[in-house]
Amino acid sequence: MEEKKLVVLTHGGAGSDPAFADGTAIAGQVCMMSLQSGDPVIDATCHAVAALEDDGRFNAGIGSHKRNDGTVQMDASCMDSAGTFGAVAALEGFKNPVRVARIVSQSEYKILAGRGANQFAADQGCETFLPHQVAKTGADFSTTDTVGCVVRSGDQFACALSTGGIDKAVPGRVGDVPLIGCGLYAGADGAVATTGAGEVIAMKVTALRAYQLLERGMHPQAVVATVIAWFEETTAFGIIVVSKNGFAGGANRGMAWTASEMVANREGDEPRSRNLRGGVEGRGRSG
Repeated sequence: MEEKKLVVLTHGGAGSDPAFADGTAIAGQVCMMSLQSGDPVIDATCHAVAALEDDGRFNAGIGSHKRNDGTVQMDASCMDSAGTFGAVAALEGFKNPVRVARIVSQSEYKILAGRGANQFAADQGCETFLPHQVAKTGADFSTTDTVGCVVRSGDQFACALSTGGIDKAVPGRVGDVPLIGCGLYAGADGAVATTGAGEVIAMKVTALRAYQLLERGMHPQAVVATVIAWFEETTAFGIIVVSKNGFAGGANRGMAWTASEMVANREGDEPRSRNLRGGVEGRGRSG
């Protein structure tokens, strides 16, 4: 019987506490269940990121940083290897920005920002929330950043990101997350999702350049090590990568991340095997 490999990697952001890998594992399980149910790979990826947005320990969704005027402005994006892409920037008042980004990807637009993104989300009936509903965990979020997911489903790949941005940044600041090829990229050879200092990641067009290494046949473990080396130790950075050759993740500081893989047949029967793995900071895993 014909089988396909399912691989899911999720991260909680460069600077997130590695002990919070339980949250990234749950998000990965949500994604894997979605893939098993036959959802499109990009939808499954967005489901994982939405689960991270709903975990107040991470800087996304209800855990988002506030701007210097007390507002909460969030960015999110999603992409698959078929060329589907959608993003929102400086979105306010909506609980799951990645779900809005997914709807944008199904529209005539690619990126919507600010007031227009807010109106679009409202018109689509997306779930709202208010700044005072942002999680109060007592944690120091000054170094936590973008959450993300990369997925392989057979020959298909997808990735998604979401962030609350920089703590006390000026309203309207946008980093790498909604910029294609900067924070994320997916194509026929794999998928990449990054996290860290948004301006630096954007200026290096990091995700596209990392993907080009996959195109040249580099193993994800080598890609992770190579790309981390592009950044100074003082610049927070993390990355997760999946290809047909394997998968890997790592960061130049603490980062909660997990990876899981499964072999399932294409008729949708029960999976033949499943293997859930916890990520280790700065190290890659092949699969």
